[in-house]
Order: sequence, then C-alpha cells, then structure tokens
Amino acid sequence: MRYERKFKTDAASHSAMQLITRLHPACFREAFPSRWVNNLYFDSPDFTAFNDNASGAPQRVKYRLRWYGRPFEQLHSPVLEVKWKEGEAGSKRSFPLGEGPFPISRLASLADAARRLLGRGRELQPVLFNSYHRAYLISADGKFRLTIDSGLRFGPYRTTGASFLPYALPGLVLEVKYAIEDEPDSDVVFQNLPFRRTKSSKYATGLELVYGGGGK
Repeated sequence: MRYERKFKTDAASHSAMQLITRLHPACFREAFPSRWVNNLYFDSPDFTAFNDNASGAPQRVKYRLRWYGRPFEQLHSPVLEVKWKEGEAGSKRSFPLGEGPFPISRLASLADAARRLLGRGRELQPVLFNSYHRAYLISADGKFRLTIDSGLRFGPYRTTGASFLPYALPGLVLEVKYAIEDEPDSDVVFQNLPFRRTKSSKYATGLELVYGGGGK
C-alpha cells in the first residue's frame, strides 16, 4: 500500500516545476525517461467509480487500460490496471493484454478481454480517454517518487473519428508517491512544494470536462 498525494497548478510552467523539484531539499532527480501516458477508463452504467470518488467513499476501485507512447491510436503493450483505495492509501495490480501494437479499432475486443480477466460482463463499460506527458523523478533517498503531468487531454470513448482527445485541461499535475511506512518523513517533501493539494482524480475531472459541457 502507498500514498499518492496530488497537486495541481495553473500558474507554474513545466520548466519552473522542474526547477522547483531539482532545488528541493529531497534532491529529486530523473528516475525514468519521460513519455506519453494513455488511458481508457471503465465504469458501470451508473458511474459507480465516479460517484465513489465524488462522495469520498472510504473504499474505491478504478479500472483502466493503459498504454504508452505516440501515436495515441496505436496501442503498444496495453495493460489492464486495477487500482484500489482504502481511505488515503492505495494499491494496484496490472494485467498485460499483449504486446501489439494494436490499432484503436481493436479497443472493443481488448475491452472484452479486460472484462474476462476481471470476471465482469457488460456492467463494466469503457467510458473515457485520457492522455498526458509524464516526467518521472525520485528523491535522493529513494523513498519518494514524483511525477509531473502536462498536456492533459480527454475525450469520450470511441474507436473511429478524426479526434479522439478534443478536450484540453490547462496546467500541470504533480503527484508524490510513497509507502505508508514513510509517512513520518513526508513533511520535508510537502513543506517545500509551493502548491495546494487536490483530491480530484484525472478520471473524475475528465468526466466532468467531457460529459459536463466543459470547454475544448
């Protein structure tokens, strides 16, 4: 189990964020080359995952299909991810669905494969696309991982069309991830980040943006 603390800022540029993290007392440095992250989120017809997030339910589960790189329409090594949260702590399991690359027209069959792995039927439906560019950093002591997401885009689920990600969300999302046993050492990390924490998930934000009449 680990904690994932999120911060969102519309004021800082990506270069400013990189400078803030590099000058941080925890001495964050690149842990992995940056890359594009792509997601297809699933939910029930009555949007159980979204409603659980909105209400702050103590136990929540999220299902998504994740792949990396560009173009978005080519799914390289897609992985089904199941994320559980109990209070503020969470864990994740991953299920590879093949190397591919698969064209986006194969998403319906990949969604069926995901449901079979989960022992679920049509009560779990693909709902939302999401994509962003992610930078990966780690503290000098190796306890705290930090990601910086930029270029966030969203779109409704579909397998054909000219634009799969028509909705853009400005700003950057920073996330700090660490094991629950390292909570006592986390103060030095958060006290030196000049941003306000947010509880909003990309899935919840994307649903409101895409289906709630948000601007492009």
